[in-house]
Amino acid sequence: MAGPGCGARSAAPLLLLLLLPRALPDGPLLFVALVFRHGDRAPLASYPTDPHKDAAPTLWPRGLGQLTEEGVQQQLELGRFLRRRYKAYLSPEYRREEVYIRSTDFDRTLESAQAILAGLFPEASPRSSEADWRPIPVHTVPVAEDKLLRFPMRSCPRYQELLRESTEAAEYQEALEGWTDFLSRLSNFTGLTLVGEPLRKAWKVLDTLICQRAHGLALPPWASPDVLRTLGQISALDIRAHVGPPRAAEKAQLTGGILLDAILANFSRVQSLGLPLKMVMYSAHDSTLLALYGALGLYDGHTPPYAACLGFEFRSCAGDPEEDGAGGNITVSLFYRNDTNRPPLSLSVPGCPAPCPLGRFRQLTAPARPPARGAACHGSHRPAAAPDCWRAGPQGGPARAPRPGPASHPDHATHLGSGRALHLPLNGACGGRVLGTLLIRMPLNPDPRRWPVAMGAAKATGVLGRDQWAPPGQHTEKHTLRGRATAHRKKPARKPVRATRGT
Repeated sequence: MAGPGCGARSAAPLLLLLLLPRALPDGPLLFVALVFRHGDRAPLASYPTDPHKDAAPTLWPRGLGQLTEEGVQQQLELGRFLRRRYKAYLSPEYRREEVYIRSTDFDRTLESAQAILAGLFPEASPRSSEADWRPIPVHTVPVAEDKLLRFPMRSCPRYQELLRESTEAAEYQEALEGWTDFLSRLSNFTGLTLVGEPLRKAWKVLDTLICQRAHGLALPPWASPDVLRTLGQISALDIRAHVGPPRAAEKAQLTGGILLDAILANFSRVQSLGLPLKMVMYSAHDSTLLALYGALGLYDGHTPPYAACLGFEFRSCAGDPEEDGAGGNITVSLFYRNDTNRPPLSLSVPGCPAPCPLGRFRQLTAPARPPARGAACHGSHRPAAAPDCWRAGPQGGPARAPRPGPASHPDHATHLGSGRALHLPLNGACGGRVLGTLLIRMPLNPDPRRWPVAMGAAKATGVLGRDQWAPPGQHTEKHTLRGRATAHRKKPARKPVRATRGT
């Protein structure tokens, strides 16, 4: 007979195992959301004493802030990685009902999205023959209206209050005071006023130096490794003030929590409506990823490198349903790819090891997501119904639109190279094919199969993450087809206008 000591020793580890959260087995993929930074780019700006300032047109022939050839290759490689990872999940060729990609309205993010698609889908590759090549749409909205991937930090009074609270905190001020002499010397070296100014100005100096070093340009003698390291620490302090404590959750509700909420809402719509959508991709910036890290409680002081990718994978799993029933047998796993030479990292939100049950994931991230009533600088969520032209057709696809009468045609303005604006009605309430730029006023009633979340609500839980700031009945969208763009801009309703000559 075993003594009581043996029994006690064997029971302790067992009790510990029972208390630990159970790791759920991986199951089939249900939905994927990807958020990635653009590829390598030219510096955003120069500084007065920059030794390479005069040579900038030669060094950066496409302009400051533009994607470089190396950046294109980085995104192509990321697309190929995604093809390998999701080979058994995605169709071999692009299908509009399966994949949706949204970008900020910057050249570097739009081009990065196109490059990823070229790596992900063979028919979008520049190596494809003319007969096989197929453009794939990338969706965007104007920068000033983007509340999903570019956050309203400057235009939101409440966010400015929260940021001021962070920058006036004793910890922040002590760190800043310790760098006063450093910033004063750096001001002399760069010709910029850095003391008493927002730390973003110091970050811009760091960005310029890092870009120049990455492209083999000689740095000025004062730009030593220690200087670059200190600038990195200053940048991290600034980022933490934007996405970290105090009041990190409320900051997230105004920034990265909007995108996180859209990702979860899109998945919910896909599941509840049985949509064929499999993947949503967001082409954005380091600031987008940093805000998302803040909402997830994952910011660690590092800035995402070019082509960094954060993935959300929703899977079904075997086992008992969750106790709260909110997520069913579904888990969420996060991966982070920040190095082409290493496998992606598996991430876990604090309090839930991966893979995390969906109900638990929602519970843990709820404080960082906008409340149902809407957050400051955002309105409340109002779902919208789908128009008839996007209702389900044969094989679950969108139905063909009925031929509209003259009174039901939207206005279409094709901007021509001569400066003329020709307003044309097209035979189809949901589309039409043109060359150049197409301006369309479209009703704000998207089909849930094509646009899984409703438009028109400021909570940014809709239209695959299209921001929700358009007034009811209107929406703005711009599609980029590998260099050919069609833009849908919201305008107040009016009667069709005849052709006019532009200025």
